[in-house]
Amino acid sequence: MTDYKTYRYRWVILIIYMFVAALTQLYWLNFAAIETYLEDSLAVSAIQVGLLTLVFPIIYIFLSVPSGFIIDKKGFKFGIQIGVLFTGLFSLIRLVNPDSYICLFIAQLGIAIGQPFILNGITKLVVTWFPPQEEATAVGLGSLALFIGMIVGLGVTPLLVESAGFKSMLLIYGILGILGILLFSLLVKAKPITPARAIKEENMPLRSGIAGILRIKNFVILGFIALIGIGVFNGLATWLEKILNEHQNIPMIDAGLISGLLIFSGMMGCIAMPIISDKVRRRKPFLILAASVGTICLILLMLPNSFVFNAVNAVILGFFLLPALPIMLTMSVEITGDAFAGISVAYLQLLGNGAAVAIVPVMEILRNASKQHILPLVFLALLLFIAVILSIRIKETGKAG
Repeated sequence: MTDYKTYRYRWVILIIYMFVAALTQLYWLNFAAIETYLEDSLAVSAIQVGLLTLVFPIIYIFLSVPSGFIIDKKGFKFGIQIGVLFTGLFSLIRLVNPDSYICLFIAQLGIAIGQPFILNGITKLVVTWFPPQEEATAVGLGSLALFIGMIVGLGVTPLLVESAGFKSMLLIYGILGILGILLFSLLVKAKPITPARAIKEENMPLRSGIAGILRIKNFVILGFIALIGIGVFNGLATWLEKILNEHQNIPMIDAGLISGLLIFSGMMGCIAMPIISDKVRRRKPFLILAASVGTICLILLMLPNSFVFNAVNAVILGFFLLPALPIMLTMSVEITGDAFAGISVAYLQLLGNGAAVAIVPVMEILRNASKQHILPLVFLALLLFIAVILSIRIKETGKAG
């Protein structure tokens, strides 16, 4: 009989991962927060500035599955280390010529290459260092870091540019990137001396691995839920401020505050919901709850209401919808097995980012066609209603064995 052991150091590993994961989101959205400034200072179009952000989901689509395969093949530290190096080094390349759009784009491209190696490594890290009863909690904390990075990228970046200047902002963020390289390289261990659980290792080609997990009906259903959930969140995050401003007649500053409340409540949900899920050893009810509450909140967003009502609606939406991400990532490992922790998450992220690239322009097309935001919101609500049905059909994965 094999003995298993958990080490307190697992939390150090997770905290360092959270830091570098947050950096990926910080670098993804930092330019989105200062679009007007970049248009004026670099003399470029809004589309060109938008590409500095859009390059991330586009690159994710191409590298998600290969990065997941490398993580499964070589271990979480090897795979994530690739991402950390790309992220940290290219964050400094932005300083080579901050006044050049080409330089900034190349740097964003390099950081975007690193992102899937970092984000797809969370479940492999968790199954390597954490026992099964802490699985969703650890993945939830890893997901929490993403929202922290988003908030810093959107909220702190304009303040830094205004107070210290654009180049100083890039320098500060570049130092954080190098710090991420040092912390991860020096302090993160590939695996504990005694494993935290039994892990079945399997060696098979990439194509065979993907084909294997796609033969699992429960995983295919989960893939469609992830496609809808991640895609809807990205569409809503992109358009929420404009919807609140134009449809609800809420001033832009107040609309920004509501968007912040959505993300912040989602952070709280990513702490609370996975802990509860681990305690009751159930995953399915949380997916049903996320999609159901999301559908209702989107319907309420269609109705003209006050700032307070929309703020409360955003808090409820964020708290219940956003924790679906760590729950789905946890379920992917429970369905496909520890050996495919990287590739299964990579596949879900691939679907989600692909949907995000499609849903955002579809919402714009619907908005332009109807000259109002009702149709885009109906579109998102219908997608989440489909997710409710799929969540009811999926089999429970969290039952204690």
